[in-house]
Amino acid sequence: MKRHITALLLTLLIAITASAQSHLNVAPLFKGLYKGVAFTASHLEGKMLKPYNLTLFRSITTSDYRIYDDIEALVEKDGKAAIDKESGYMGEKLYYAFYQFKPKNNKYQYLFYRNSSLRKNSPNEVTVVYIEGYVTLKELKKMFK
Repeated sequence: MKRHITALLLTLLIAITASAQSHLNVAPLFKGLYKGVAFTASHLEGKMLKPYNLTLFRSITTSDYRIYDDIEALVEKDGKAAIDKESGYMGEKLYYAFYQFKPKNNKYQYLFYRNSSLRKNSPNEVTVVYIEGYVTLKELKKMFK
């Protein structure tokens, strides 16, 4: 009986974590739904993030220029739902975006984007980061200085 309860709780925990950013347009990126595209991905949660007041950290980076425009479009769609946003363009291309969304289950949600390929002497890559936790925007900006 204990095994069944443990298995049920683990399944529930995985489902909750998997749905954390599922309301965002960028969610397919974190699920690896772009077949044939190489991504470097990070998925952190639990004790490692607790000192930072975070509960979930997900990031993807790709240097596959074929999907840069797709990623930019997904990020810009998500930006429409943000309650606080900061972004910068180089020409007509989105260079960076920093979005905060309405808290969900008392947790703050943030989305970051950067297209380094737009700068000379920078890596030719696009990065998307999703963060969730109890850290405020002000605290988060201090962490990333």
